[in-house]
Amino acid sequence: MIKLKATFMDFELGLPIVMMNSEDARDLGVFPGDRVCVRTGKKTEKTAFVEITKHIVKEGYLGIRKEAKEKYGVQKGQELSVRAVLKPASVEYIKKKLDGYELKAIELEEIIRDIATNRLTDIELGSFVSAVYTRGFTDREVIATTRAMVNEGEHIKWNKKFVVDKHSIGGVPGNRVTPIVVSIIAAAGLTIPKTSSRAITSPAGTSDTMEVFCNVSFSTDEIKRIVGETNGCLVWGGALDLAPADDKLIRAEYPLSLDPEGQVLASVMSKKKSVGSNCVVIDLPFGDGAKVKSFDAAKRLAMKFKKLGEALGMKIECTITKGDQPIGNGVGPVLEAIDIMDVFSGRGPQDLSEKSVELAGVLLKMTNKGDEETARKILESGAALDKFRQIVRAQGGAADKDLVGMLSKKKISYYAKKTGTILKVDNLVVANLAKMAGAPKDIGAGAYLYFKRWQQVKKGDKLLDIYTSQDYKMEYIKKLLLEKDAFVIGSDKDMTVEVV
Repeated sequence: MIKLKATFMDFELGLPIVMMNSEDARDLGVFPGDRVCVRTGKKTEKTAFVEITKHIVKEGYLGIRKEAKEKYGVQKGQELSVRAVLKPASVEYIKKKLDGYELKAIELEEIIRDIATNRLTDIELGSFVSAVYTRGFTDREVIATTRAMVNEGEHIKWNKKFVVDKHSIGGVPGNRVTPIVVSIIAAAGLTIPKTSSRAITSPAGTSDTMEVFCNVSFSTDEIKRIVGETNGCLVWGGALDLAPADDKLIRAEYPLSLDPEGQVLASVMSKKKSVGSNCVVIDLPFGDGAKVKSFDAAKRLAMKFKKLGEALGMKIECTITKGDQPIGNGVGPVLEAIDIMDVFSGRGPQDLSEKSVELAGVLLKMTNKGDEETARKILESGAALDKFRQIVRAQGGAADKDLVGMLSKKKISYYAKKTGTILKVDNLVVANLAKMAGAPKDIGAGAYLYFKRWQQVKKGDKLLDIYTSQDYKMEYIKKLLLEKDAFVIGSDKDMTVEVV
């Protein structure tokens, strides 16, 4: 143990880090990435990761975050006791998984606890994700991981027989069914506390689109108020402490776009269990450009979701849907918001409307409240729109906005190069165009499609509008349009019959 004086520094939020002079590190016997325990008061000790420097922190001092002053009462120049600590046992369990062994429930609990409490380095966390990606999870491991993730965060409890929810695996641009489904279900009198994500690799997440209308960041108590008033909510899950280890795992998966199946199962189900849902429909889009590539793969994943649901005491139904082209016309927050309001008004994209009714119908059937036809009547009667307005008001916003006026002001249009049948609308190209335009950060940016697969087009027909706010982005967009075909157009003889 050594004694060092506190000096405050600006560190980015995330892992707990302290900065130490190389001479002090040598005396203590620690290296970069090692852990130290810092005593900040008589009964207060905190574990942190070590960064080592020769010049930024003077010998005899310890660089700590400014928040320590408010949080722990540490004063500048205060003497702190610092000692080296061993790596947590979970590091050995991660190595065990890398070697291909099945982990016990208690070992997975330790790993998840250390992830949730920031006790693992980025490298250790990345190693765990890599281990799950390469070695996979057994059914026992998936169940244990899900339960551990639930136990490490907040739980919301409802005094209701049915608490319903929906989730889509994602990977399909547009596909903004959630606000429509939630409004139909809430209008039917069921409880649906929907938490959603922001975009990670897509042009918009449900929360990005909902933020066009209203606030999406609320506490647990505020969510209970909103749901109490309206039967539903459409909020950002990242503002809550629901299964916190999941958010950290998702960030670790992002750099290499890793999405291990076992972790997908645990991620989805831990969030649903934490929010108190007991009846969930899970949408599994499959096809070229979607996360799930084939119908058979979607069927296998559906069986795993249902089996995990049984273990957690939840009723799960899965819908397997085509995901080989965008759903709806708009891709980007405001453009997707326009689609939503158009569907509520009875003039919106047919594919978005039909998929929303299908998913809502599954939930109504699961709870003996009706079926797909019931969902359609609720939507066509205007009751779903009234409920959406009510939810948006409860979240501090307004549904009836000049959405067209919110679109980014610069526009590029893309036209058909020949007459024929659209054989493909490339999910990846459309998503990249929308992101290149500035979505989701620029809420008015994105892409708007005028045609879909199997439709007939004539040379010169407008296929796509791309909205952006920046002149320099227009050049990149034009270049991508020249290099990649968002639409593949062929003749009738090029068409094939698909059997699913």
